[in-house]
Amino acid sequence: MRLAIIRRRYNPYGGAERFIERLIPKLAARGIDTTIIAQQWQSEPLAAEVITVPARGISRRAKFQSFQNAVTDVLKQRAEAGNGFDLVQSHERITGVDIFRLGDGVHAAWLDRLRKTISGLRAFWLGMDSFHNAVMATERAMARDPNLHFVANSSLVAKEVNDYLQVPEERITLIPNGVDTQHFFPATDSQRQAAQEQLALAHGLRIGPQALVIAVVGSGFERKGIFQLIQACAKLQDVVLLICGKDKASNQANTLIKKLNAENRIALTGPLQDVRPLLWAADVFALPSLYDPSSNAVLEALSCGLPVVVTQDVGMAWEITDADAGLVCEQSVASLLQALRKCQDRERLRKMAYQARVFALRYDQDQIIDQWIHFYQTLRAGKRC
Repeated sequence: MRLAIIRRRYNPYGGAERFIERLIPKLAARGIDTTIIAQQWQSEPLAAEVITVPARGISRRAKFQSFQNAVTDVLKQRAEAGNGFDLVQSHERITGVDIFRLGDGVHAAWLDRLRKTISGLRAFWLGMDSFHNAVMATERAMARDPNLHFVANSSLVAKEVNDYLQVPEERITLIPNGVDTQHFFPATDSQRQAAQEQLALAHGLRIGPQALVIAVVGSGFERKGIFQLIQACAKLQDVVLLICGKDKASNQANTLIKKLNAENRIALTGPLQDVRPLLWAADVFALPSLYDPSSNAVLEALSCGLPVVVTQDVGMAWEITDADAGLVCEQSVASLLQALRKCQDRERLRKMAYQARVFALRYDQDQIIDQWIHFYQTLRAGKRC
């Protein structure tokens, strides 16, 4: 089987990119040849062909449409040359593909959430933005294609594909993100102590023996509720917050930390190639996002035995709370305070930590990749009929 995977840009910390990097060797072992089509792809060599295409233009809309056109040309040329693909899977919004994996969710659903957080004038201009309108128009065109199958990575996204785009359920498949449960595992006492000492020394933190250590991983600080989380943690006694990620608002976050006199308890670590020491140092993982269709960082934290505090707009939020592996809050300081105070109950925290690891094992990446391979085989068989 020949599979093409479309992803515009490579981000070494991106969830979609890590998913693709984990998927390709597993596919190769099962005899599936993979080709990546991208504007740029700079990861370590993979068992895959890489085709780079341009995305020209000054505006975001122009680049968006340029990339669409360039990918369409590549697919057409390959088909005409007799070396086309059995299946084309896109992680971008492009018409004429077989599979669209909604790693970023439904764009209209994201914009609806964003409008609730901004002023009337900004909301008005958001509605007039040509880029956002082009993205939503492409989503609607994809929804009208009876041969295009949508893959949602959480029940939240599956519902929104149906609600916003009126895609029938038979064209929606739910395949959640997977996690390497052998790579992400609960820390031993010595690993936890070493990780805390290293982070404390590197960032000038005081981590006492009774401190509740909270970790968060991700870029997009405003969307992920980092500023509300900083304010909530600053109000709590004996709480340390570790923020991992790269964001244009990092200076703003550091200014807020200084204003709250919390430099010895709250730190930005910057991006980390290996986030395990950060997770091993922590007791809780928090992600109070405005919209996170399905977070790899949440799964990695759960696999390390960390209870999570998330909003209802984070994929799998209610499944996590049903499993008693975490808590759901709103993206507000008051709601975060309430949830984090519950985490200061050490007995409750221990029970949730155990359930977190149990929950993560249900999403071991090998099981999820088996779901993908079964999906590919089923879809290909349907195309041949």
